Parts: sequence; C-alpha cells; structure tokens
Amino acid sequence: MFNDFSKKYIPMIDQSIKDFFKNKKDNAEYPFIKDFYCDLEEFCLRKGKRLRPLVLLIAYQSYYRGEGITPDIIKLASILEIMHSMLLVQDDIIDKSKLRRGKKTLHIILFERYRDNTRNKNIGKDVALVLSDVLFANAIEIIADIKTDPRVKNEFLYYFAKTYELTAWGQILDSINSLPVEIDTESDAPMQISALKTAHYTILGPMLMGFILSGREDENEKKKISDFSLPLGLAFQVRDDILGVFGSEKKTGKTSDSDIIEGKLTLLIQNSLKNKRKREREKFLSIFSKGRKTKGEIDEIRNLIVKNGSLKKSKDMLFDLIEESREKLLKLNIGEKEKKIISGLIDLISNV
Repeated sequence: MFNDFSKKYIPMIDQSIKDFFKNKKDNAEYPFIKDFYCDLEEFCLRKGKRLRPLVLLIAYQSYYRGEGITPDIIKLASILEIMHSMLLVQDDIIDKSKLRRGKKTLHIILFERYRDNTRNKNIGKDVALVLSDVLFANAIEIIADIKTDPRVKNEFLYYFAKTYELTAWGQILDSINSLPVEIDTESDAPMQISALKTAHYTILGPMLMGFILSGREDENEKKKISDFSLPLGLAFQVRDDILGVFGSEKKTGKTSDSDIIEGKLTLLIQNSLKNKRKREREKFLSIFSKGRKTKGEIDEIRNLIVKNGSLKKSKDMLFDLIEESREKLLKLNIGEKEKKIISGLIDLISNV
C-alpha cells in the first residue's frame, strides 16, 4: 500500500515543484537567475524516493477529518523535498562528493561550467552554497503563499524551523566527529548524530507537520507520534550507514565507499572498535582517519567491519528499531488503512 501511495503522490509532488520553478523562471528579473533556477529544478527533481513529503502526506491523511489531500497540502509537502535538496547540496560540498542520485553533484556541475572564467578554484562550491540559501528562501515563500488558518500555519512554521535547526546541529556534530584522531566507543555522538541529523527531519518532523496541517490538537497523540517516529528514523540512519559502506552505487546514487573515505563516525564504525586490543584499535584508526585512502585500505576497513561482527550488530540494531516502531505504530490513533501504508514504509526502511 505504501508503493501505491507513492505512485499516486510522487507525480503530484514533482509537478508542484515543476510549477513553482516554472513561475520563478518565467518571472526571473535577469537571464542568469533563470539559468540557475534551471539547475535547481533539475537537481530537486532527480529521481528519488520523495520519502519526507510522502511521510507528511501520510500523516495528514491519517489525521485529517475532511476530504482528501488538497493542492495546498501537496505544495507544503513539496517544500520538504526542496529542503532535502538544499541539505544534499550542502552535504555534497562538506563530504566532497562527486555523485548524487547517480549524477554529478551541483557544485561539480557549476565548477565545470565556470572554471575557465575565474581563478577561483572553489567557484562551484561557492555558488552551490548560495544556491542552497535560495532553496531555503523558496521553501519559506511557498509557506507564505498558502492561505490557511493562522494558528495552523504558525504551528507548522514552528515545527518546520525546529526540524531544520536540529538537522543543522546534527550536521555540525557529524562534521566535528569526522576523520577522528580517537574514537570513544562509549560516546553518544553517533546516536546523537543519527537522531538530530536524520530521525527528526526524515520521519518525526514530517509526521508532526502533517499532523498539524490536519488541524488536530492533541499533545498526547504528538507524544505517540514521537514514540513511533524516533526509532524508525534511527533505523533509517543505521540502514544508511550500512549502505554507505556496503551498498551499491546503483541503489544509493553515490559511491559505496563514501562513508569510509569521509571518515564518518557512525554506529557501524564505533561498534568496530569495541572490545578491541590497543594494537587493533590503532591500526583501524590509522587507516580510517586518513584524509586520503587507497582502495586497498578502504577494502581493509570494510573487511574489518565484517570480521569483528560490527555489520551483524548494526543489522541487529536496525531490526530491533524496526520492531519497536512497529509496536508503537499500533498505538497511533489512526485508521487501519493508514497503518498498512505506514507499515509498508517500515518494510522499505528495513530492506538492506
């Protein structure tokens, strides 16, 4: 049922984004602005799961007591994909990634276009960063244009702002823990990164925003939504960590060794060092913390993760979180049809 829901609403989400960018291009004051909106439209509409807008729509449908999903709700859902694209642009620059969703990252496209016009070697990154600000402004513009109950809009804006502030703190924590000199195997940092950077903005934030747009007011139900969403969001990040090391480029749209190259401190990496002797820890860290790694070194890290049981432990954690979310789903005050749709989403996230 989640697949059917996706097939129905992804085209509507994409069309809403197309319509918005068409209006921006048609009304661009200068030709160069129109050109950049073409870049942003192409990037935002690259093939993807549209997970976050779909979660908002599922929550809205689950709790709204009137007729169906309106065009305005589709517009508000579409901003979560625009914000997702904004964060991907920034993420790709921070991670020095070359691929996103199977195509060149935005900063690489811009560098290749403008490198012969300037001595600025960072031209692609510089322009892409500012374009991510444009996407944020676009999202606010769409919200401002929606005519709805002021109370609902204000509460929606509150959770919108809160979600992306938490995501920013998660990214900062991720950055300051990347390529670490030492790894504390008892540190909460990997779990905090997973909660702040992923769980809130992938599941919890969209669920709460959809609930708020439905017009419902129930603090107890918000608590139930949080209890359901956080383990599922954490499961999504654990899955992403596994795919970031062992996934295929075809499935993830980026190189499968990206997390190792970037020295990401994930639960998968942290678990690799637990109960290891000092010599083994030092060997692992000496390779993992390198700014540049050979293919052989990347393979060695990957093999150590498997050999010491960290991959299995991460998969076990993933499935434990999935089961917790399934149990919490049953407590949500929503219809059986919507529970089946969400159950399909859980199935998707459990697939590694």
